[in-house]
Amino acid sequence: MQPDPFLPQGRLDSLLAAWRDFAMPGRREDGTGTWRAHRDTAVLSHAELDELGRTVLRLQRGLTGERELVGASYMDDPALLGVYLLYYWPVSYAQAARALALSGLKPRRVLDMGSGPGPMAAAALDAGATDIVALDRSAPALDLASRLLGSSLTGTMVADLENEAAAPQGPFDLVIFGHSLNELGAERPDRLARRFAVVSRVASSLAPGGAILIIDPATITASRDTLALRDALLSAGWNVLAPCTMQHPCPALSAGPAQSCHDQSSWTVPPVVQALAARAGLDREFLKMTWLAIEPPETGPATSVRSAGQATGIHGAYRVVSDPMLNKGGRVRYLLCGSEGRFPLSARRGDPIAEQNGFFSLCRYDMIRVLTPEIRENGWGMDTGTRLRNVTQELVPKSDLD
Repeated sequence: MQPDPFLPQGRLDSLLAAWRDFAMPGRREDGTGTWRAHRDTAVLSHAELDELGRTVLRLQRGLTGERELVGASYMDDPALLGVYLLYYWPVSYAQAARALALSGLKPRRVLDMGSGPGPMAAAALDAGATDIVALDRSAPALDLASRLLGSSLTGTMVADLENEAAAPQGPFDLVIFGHSLNELGAERPDRLARRFAVVSRVASSLAPGGAILIIDPATITASRDTLALRDALLSAGWNVLAPCTMQHPCPALSAGPAQSCHDQSSWTVPPVVQALAARAGLDREFLKMTWLAIEPPETGPATSVRSAGQATGIHGAYRVVSDPMLNKGGRVRYLLCGSEGRFPLSARRGDPIAEQNGFFSLCRYDMIRVLTPEIRENGWGMDTGTRLRNVTQELVPKSDLD
């Protein structure tokens, strides 16, 4: 089993305090929907939650529904930036924490491209980074990042991702694009070329052995765009570190326009996120994202970024890329992806051999090895001689599992 990502209580307290100072200094609740200042930053009033819930829904629809906010300077809107702090910041932090843990990336110096108020950078700091440089088009968002990250934020730059004049001085062990690349050229025919150009340019800021971490939404459109960018980078000589176990074109793209590959996991949902999701009628039970850790060609020996035991193209290992599915014949199936492509591994419901091997407790993005599977017409099956080994925790440093 994979550990659930969580937001440390100290981070949550800092978010609430920053939100009060930013969104409503000195305001009071007078029955008309305005705010009151609390000394206790852990408590939000019903009026605060109601109004914040409405703004959360506006932001969510603007980013993943009608998408009119995608590519816009929405973080310059105080109301939207305020609810981002309380709702999306914890989500983004947990997503980055999970991607860093599963990929085994252990950077010290990090460039956060499109950082917003710093959730991805904060996750990198809590995973061992010591030095953060943040770039974003929104000055108010960077001001909040400075407050939340403190002295570890050693540089900020107000700039667009495509601004070639804005070139933070490296070298960096890791460059993070957290929910920023997918907004670049969204729905435009040249979006892939523009994103490829940005990633390629920033690669020059990497130290030898450095990597780039891309985290995007799990929607079909955003996910397939990220997978297409992956394949374009591979064609240019880049090397995928995670979550893929092979250096081949993504089989999800060729499986049809409704197919994608995304990560999904449970997480410890902070109470404020639960409350705002309930007010907005949204479900935040799971973290969902499409992510990719990748290194440019000829960066030198990978000594500064990946943990011991991490390697690309893990021989004989397959990534679980679906939730369990029950077919009409009573078999439980998972989709695997690896050197043999993308195909199902199945077992009869309640099969004791499968149960003994932990088949029914597999999670999406687990890494497994399968010995002597039953070869079936459309994939593999669990048979009396089949052995399944979940190697996920062997590949993640112990400190990231505690």
